Amino acid sequence: MARNTPFRLSRSSFVAGLCVVAAGAFAWFGTASPPGSRDSAETVTLAGSPPSASTADQAAFPTISRGGLPTRVVVPAAGIDAPIAEVGVVITNGVASWETAWQAAGHHIDSALPGQPGNMVITGHVSVADRRNLAAFSTLETAAPGDTIEVYSGAARYVYRVDRVMVVPPDAVHLLRSESVAAVTLITCTRDLKDRLVVVGTLTTIENTNGDA
Repeated sequence: MARNTPFRLSRSSFVAGLCVVAAGAFAWFGTASPPGSRDSAETVTLAGSPPSASTADQAAFPTISRGGLPTRVVVPAAGIDAPIAEVGVVITNGVASWETAWQAAGHHIDSALPGQPGNMVITGHVSVADRRNLAAFSTLETAAPGDTIEVYSGAARYVYRVDRVMVVPPDAVHLLRSESVAAVTLITCTRDLKDRLVVVGTLTTIENTNGDA
């Protein structure tokens, strides 16, 4: 985020707790199984691969250009403050899988943008095997209804109110669907890596940060 799954992860991007891949995969395929497979084939991705030795000391996460893309997610009550990288679908040996963000949470590029009507999906690791990586959502389980989720984009801060916190099976596809309201869905693994921890919020306010985010 070995078992049989409808998607596979590259060796370079596999970490303990990598079930955030499954969250994207069940949105893509409609089903998913708990994470844990390793793949001998190498996949080169933008968001999902760790930096090479020559670039390991450079920026900790990819720079996201402004213009609507989310760049940072904050859940104050849960102590979460993480950069956001774009993640999409890649093909390895003919098998489609979702990238996972390296040292960041991952915004699924086919989901809504901040403030837009629809569902903005952001996934993150609950734990990592490589200490250079980031367990962006390691404390997401402490979020509760009424808490706020802040998503930054350019000079704007989009504030969402947490409506639901739930544990669901990997095939709970309906949680990824978009409706007419502006919503955000944060997804990670449960501690035992068997299920998905999902936090859903709806947009309440949009604030100007004067570019200081």
